[in-house]
Amino acid sequence: MRHLFMRQIVTTAVTLAGGVVLARVLSPEQFGTYAIATFIVNIFMIFGDFGLGPAFIQRTTPPSPKDLQTSFTLQFCLITTVVILTWIAAPWIVRFYPSLSGNGVKLARTLSLLLYIPVFHSISAAQLERSLNFKPVAWAEGVGMSLYQVVAVVCALKGLGVWSFVVATFVAGIAGLVVVYHAAPWPIRLRFNFAEMGHILKRGISFQSASIVVLVSQWVTPAVVGTLAGPQAVGYLGLAFANARRPLLLAESVMRVSFPHFSRLQDDMRKLHNTLDDYLLGFLWIMTLWTGLLWCCSTPLVAFVYSAKWLPAVPAFVIFGMALPLDIIAWIMGLCYRATDQNWAAVRIFSVRTALNIGLAVLLVPRIGFTGVPWAYLIANFVCAILLLRGFAAGLLARVVRGAWWLLPSIVTAYLCGRISTQILAPAQTTKPLQELLVGAVPLAAAYLLCSFVLSPRQYRNRFLDSARHVLNTRSFRIQRTLVVRPVRISDL
Repeated sequence: MRHLFMRQIVTTAVTLAGGVVLARVLSPEQFGTYAIATFIVNIFMIFGDFGLGPAFIQRTTPPSPKDLQTSFTLQFCLITTVVILTWIAAPWIVRFYPSLSGNGVKLARTLSLLLYIPVFHSISAAQLERSLNFKPVAWAEGVGMSLYQVVAVVCALKGLGVWSFVVATFVAGIAGLVVVYHAAPWPIRLRFNFAEMGHILKRGISFQSASIVVLVSQWVTPAVVGTLAGPQAVGYLGLAFANARRPLLLAESVMRVSFPHFSRLQDDMRKLHNTLDDYLLGFLWIMTLWTGLLWCCSTPLVAFVYSAKWLPAVPAFVIFGMALPLDIIAWIMGLCYRATDQNWAAVRIFSVRTALNIGLAVLLVPRIGFTGVPWAYLIANFVCAILLLRGFAAGLLARVVRGAWWLLPSIVTAYLCGRISTQILAPAQTTKPLQELLVGAVPLAAAYLLCSFVLSPRQYRNRFLDSARHVLNTRSFRIQRTLVVRPVRISDL
């Protein structure tokens, strides 16, 4: 977790800086065009990697070189099929987007060729994650993400427009591949053994099924909004969705390790449930703070960081932020279902979420515009979170509600403090966005920390105080050891 977390801190800063520059240089329509082209390719990537990576991580015995080569062969054949289908069908699919520029077909075909890079990357990455050797993974992703932002910004400033994303994807993919393959090399070759392929697919398809359902749910924006409202609305939703879920980038550092962690606890369900409670409550505390911050300060935040041209995305930004606590519940519980080999139960629940998300979006977008997408997402995630908690273990839903009740009064109090402070100290007509942001965010965060410390269960307060004492004692000991001057002895001379 430490390796991934340090990587995420660096890449989050680079991604935020790069995203700000790209948002100011490129238009919402160009962002939307790239999103639609990616969607066209993903239509044929619905089966992903057949779930072979998670299947190798979850199994009790390590995969042999033959297993790795068979997995590589399956994925290579899949990508080749996707490339062929994309080149054939892209002109036909683009017709559903009348406002899309002529670059749509070229973008989709080029992006399909870049899918060969993750095939080579995934085999080495699965071996590293299975052995909990995340340091090379962190380096590969950190270097890749940083290069992506740097290359995309340089290309955008040079006037390449939407093609900046394509060049950046290629450079970042090659760099990450070199790092992980150097850390976990394997004999690259095609192995066509249909008996082994059938055995591996049987194991992996249950993992991939849940990913397929989640992927289909993410098609709402390009499929529904792209056809009804055009690329500009897709660009607004893309920025709102990505930034509302920004804390999940830091959570990802922990969640990547949590899957093998949960997998190793699957034989001790009591310990797994206790660990799950800590995961849920800790992350809900963080996500609720971000949700309150967006309620209070989303308008000055968007105006200051991305400029006023992105202000139409603010309502979607806030609604996606409201769904963030539900997102983290679905993410953690989905990993628990997979780690305990309950994949098909998770598939059924995520299918309900996908059906609700798509159905409600189709109904709401023609009536209230592109903000219908985040409302559909919020409702679908609420239903999904309840079903996941109820279905995993008896009494888990009630236990989570009892354990996290104090988050609601904490964030309501914090929101009121932030709004009152903003109204008094930063009148809307005479205040710059940065000043309005700070005047609202600082009191909100302070009030939330104070209220949550007072209202949280005693065991969590005691745990926090014990950790604080340990850190202070350790630092004090180090300072004293540094400052104490040892007498010089003859032997030292």
